[in-house]
Order: sequence, then structure tokens, then C-alpha cells
Amino acid sequence: MILSLKSAGIAFAVSVLTGCADTRHETLSELGFARPYLDGYQDGCYSRTNEPATHLDGFRQDPERMEVEEKYAYGWQDGYEQCYADNKDYL
Repeated sequence: MILSLKSAGIAFAVSVLTGCADTRHETLSELGFARPYLDGYQDGCYSRTNEPATHLDGFRQDPERMEVEEKYAYGWQDGYEQCYADNKDYL
């Protein structure tokens, strides 16, 4: 539940501020998100937009960082969910 609320808040902040920055990555960076979160967000978004053929094929994810760095894991999940929400009309 907390992760869902956090994701919703981040999605709202990103959607409001996207007019000020060229990319989501720049927007999140300007909002002060840490490098591990930004890396995870970028990897999660890439994984969602490339629509892998299988669950393990095509995902860009650092398993060691997922286990050790909470910010990377949150960023990956948020990026994966947000990029799906942005592209769901094209599925």
C-alpha cells in the first residue's frame, strides 16, 4: 500500500513537471532523487517499453542492486509501472 501511494505521488509529480524538463530522468533529477533511484527508474522503464518475450528475456535489471539498494528497487518498480501507464493506449 505504501509503495502504491508513493508511486502515485511520484507519477503525479512527474506528470506536473514534465513540461519543465526534457526527459523523465531530468525531471526526477531536478526533483532531487538519488542516483540509485534514477538508475532503477531508467532500467525499469526500459524493461517495460521493450516488452520482453518472456519474464527473464529483455529485462534490464541489476539483481544485486535490487537486493541491496532499496532506492534502486523502488526506482525500478516505479519506472516499470509508470512507463506502462504512459504506453497502455498502445498495447
